[in-house]
Amino acid sequence: MKRFKFKKFIIALAPMAGVTDFAFRKICADFGADMVVTEMVSIKALDNKSIKTNNLLREESSALRACQLFGRDAEAINRVLKNEVFNKFDYIDFNCGCPAPKIVKNGDGCTMMKNLEKTRAVILALVNATDKPVSVKFRLGIDGNENYIQFAKMCEECGVSFLTLHARTREQGYAGNVDKTAYKKLIDAVKIPVLWSGDIKTKQDVEYAKEIGCAGVMIGRNALGNPEIFSTLKNKKPPYCKKQAIINHLKMLKTQFKTERTLVAYFKKHLMWYVRASKNATLIKQKILEFTTLKQIENLIDEL
Repeated sequence: MKRFKFKKFIIALAPMAGVTDFAFRKICADFGADMVVTEMVSIKALDNKSIKTNNLLREESSALRACQLFGRDAEAINRVLKNEVFNKFDYIDFNCGCPAPKIVKNGDGCTMMKNLEKTRAVILALVNATDKPVSVKFRLGIDGNENYIQFAKMCEECGVSFLTLHARTREQGYAGNVDKTAYKKLIDAVKIPVLWSGDIKTKQDVEYAKEIGCAGVMIGRNALGNPEIFSTLKNKKPPYCKKQAIINHLKMLKTQFKTERTLVAYFKKHLMWYVRASKNATLIKQKILEFTTLKQIENLIDEL
């Protein structure tokens, strides 16, 4: 197996469904994210030529670029990975960690950790279908079986280049704290790089991840409305202020959404994250909930 190693410690934007759109990925890269990852992208939907799904693969950031896929159809994987749209990405990530009921019910996400041999066939198909490095993102386990070490070794045997562990079980969702001891156990168990996902908030968190041998960290919920976290963690001056980030985000999204109604409905959640540290945030968020037009959003941004 070809050995893989990052050139430096990675501070990455984690994939988040309905959140890490191309505009937000670009902004986080502007603020210092070394790698950005798309939202979860359905292999089945890509195979069915879904325009909406294909739009998730738009990429304009300056960072290392990863596309996160999910699905179980090996034949579809072979067809989909032939698409030239993947040429723009540096890595292909495979989701085996999503705890969302809809995803789990369909046999994807965390459910992939249940039957290792079936999942082995899918991951092998993915590794063999592309010449790009393949990573797998997963959790401690599901249904009371914390088999993350066994699962990781299977991934390594398949030729996966690096791993990302979110050290919570499927049942935990995003509640409680990650199991910090799990990362070191995983690092000691495999020979490929391991990224830490979950609860990264401070420089001390990053330093601890470095100390135990992680190749990098992924930041998800703590980056919501807060792209500055990447500049802060890297001791760098932000390229522009938060207000400008909001303006840029909305401006880029205008080029993708076909109607004002859908754009407003989508951007309101991002706007609520952006303003949550503002003075009178509760009142501002109540106003945002009632917005129905772009003019209302733009007037609020002017007032910030």
